[in-house]
Amino acid sequence: MTFHLMGGDRRQAMLASYLQEQGFAASLSYPGGAPNWEADALILPLPTTKDHITLHTPRCQETIPLREIFRSFRGGRMFGGMLPADAPANATDYYQAEEVLLPNAAATAEGALALAIERTPFMLAGNPALILGGGRIGQFLAAKLAALGAQVWVGARRNETVALCRSFGWNSALYEDLPYRRFRLVFNTVPASVLNEERMVMLPKGTLLIELASAPGGFDPELAVEHHLKVCYAPGLPGKYCPETAAKIIGDYILKEMDCYE
Repeated sequence: MTFHLMGGDRRQAMLASYLQEQGFAASLSYPGGAPNWEADALILPLPTTKDHITLHTPRCQETIPLREIFRSFRGGRMFGGMLPADAPANATDYYQAEEVLLPNAAATAEGALALAIERTPFMLAGNPALILGGGRIGQFLAAKLAALGAQVWVGARRNETVALCRSFGWNSALYEDLPYRRFRLVFNTVPASVLNEERMVMLPKGTLLIELASAPGGFDPELAVEHHLKVCYAPGLPGKYCPETAAKIIGDYILKEMDCYE
């Protein structure tokens, strides 16, 4: 069984090493050697692309059109994270699988905590922290913040999510009902404009906004700066703070899909 990996951040390099440790032949290109278009599995990064045109290659300067990759691969199966709509029929988006999404959300929450601790002048314990969005990442983050003693608030779009969060012991309210003036630390997990200007102006000056959602994000960063708020754009936290674990999560899923486990 041969695996070839292309592009990506440190997760890709560690994923190649993990597959080799499991006894499989694994190679890497961009950065690295020439592509192996005949591999049993081609593994593209998370995200596969940021512009829907070229491969995400943050560790090298080369520009690789996705169509060229799709056209050139003649091997077995293709895997990628957040694959574009025009991916070939033999491609599987591993970022749609719950066994990848759940631990990845936990890793994202852990990385977000590290950022918050690094960039705030106050202890998280005893201080209010707002999480916009009560999905996977929001729930993991709320649990970790609560364990540290923070006063956790979760903003949500639906009353059902508010009720769920309150059942876990967290403060929760609809976006329009949150006490924004209380928060000096805000995490956004929603890829939609939930922190509009009307709500933004209620935040204290110097509040740290940590953006965890994919584009378009939950707020306008330029507008936030105009209102004297601090902005931290934080994509790909698992690849930055725990690439080894993130690589294993993806690798175990792909090995299962390739029937490599007995």
